[in-house]
Formats: sequence, C-alpha cells, structure tokens
Amino acid sequence: MKDENSTELSEFQAELPMRASRYESLVRSSKRLGGIATRALSDIKQVLHQEITLPPPAEKLMDNLARIPRIKSKKKKVDEIAALKKMVKRSHQVLARARTVFPMQLFPDRVVIDRTKITITKRDFFWTSNVIGIRIEDILNVSCSVGPLFGSINIASRVMSSVDHFSVNFLWRNDAIYLKDIIQGYMIAKHNKIDIAELSTRELVETLTELGHDTDSQ
Repeated sequence: MKDENSTELSEFQAELPMRASRYESLVRSSKRLGGIATRALSDIKQVLHQEITLPPPAEKLMDNLARIPRIKSKKKKVDEIAALKKMVKRSHQVLARARTVFPMQLFPDRVVIDRTKITITKRDFFWTSNVIGIRIEDILNVSCSVGPLFGSINIASRVMSSVDHFSVNFLWRNDAIYLKDIIQGYMIAKHNKIDIAELSTRELVETLTELGHDTDSQ
C-alpha cells in the first residue's frame, strides 16, 4: 500500500510542472489578447474622435460647377493679354533706320521701319518735328533715286490726304537702296500672303531684303 501511494505521489509531483507551464502559457495568451484588444479599442476611439468630411451639399456643388466657366474665361483673358503684349513688343522691333546727311540738311530727317509701319520724322528747326506713320499695308509703291554719294526714297500711300507720297532726300546712297529693298520686300510678302510673323528680326530683314532687291540694280 505504501508503494502504491508513493507511486501516485511521484506521478502527481511530475504532473505539477506541466500543469504550471500550461497555466503560464494561458496567462501569457490572455495578456496578449488583452493588449491587442486594448490597442484596437484605442484605435477605434481615435477614429471616432476625428472630424469626418461630408460631401458638399448640392447647392455648393452646383456653385463649384458654375465657377468652372468663369475660371476658363479668366484664363483665356489672361492668355489674350499676354499675346497682345507679345505682339506689341514684337511690333516695335526695328528692321532698318537711316538719317539724312548733315550738313546737306541742317536738321536731319529720319526714317525708321519696324514690323508694322514706317515712321518718317521731318525736322525744320530745334525741338520741332513732323512725324508721319504709314502702315505697311497702306503703301502702294516705293521708289529710289541714287547718285554717286546720296540717294532719296519716295513712298506712295493709299491713304487719301493732302499728300499722297512722301520723299526723303539726301540719304546716303546705300541707306536709300537698303530702305527701298526692305519696304519693297515687305510689300511683296504682304501681297503674296507670305507668313513672316514668326521670323526672327535677323531672318526677317534677310528675307525682305532678298525679296525687294532689284535684279538689275548695281
């Protein structure tokens, strides 16, 4: 009998560590599950406390849709203003200029050609001038008279006024020929509807000079 009791006692003592280890693993598992549940609960609380953005009401949505054409119209207007400024800046690019020779003329006249017009400034005295602007489209004809040293150009305009042609005398010979070639080349380009607007200043001058150059001129 004593042997049986001792055997049972030893078996019970052997089972104690196993039961303790199982208990400890259950406790650890419970703690882990408790930690996971606590973190999940904390995350849910944070989500619930955040501000939720609701979709805009129908009236606000319609107002935003109505604002789109105004934005496009404003952008189009800005683009048009930018294009206008660019055109104005390009229109003032000088292609050629010349002055009459002093002292052949005591108060020298001046001729300036830009991308859109010809400006003739005639001076008769100090601080006095008569400025004439002629659009390239309004020029009917241009002619040039040259001598050994000097030359003159004569420009006929389609604009009806008391004067239908304008002369500038006592230019240097080469200047008179150069101005005539530029103006005549511009007239030919306009008449044949050649697109020269995108050419650079240098390319435009070379193109117009070649177009307006007389084949038999010396």
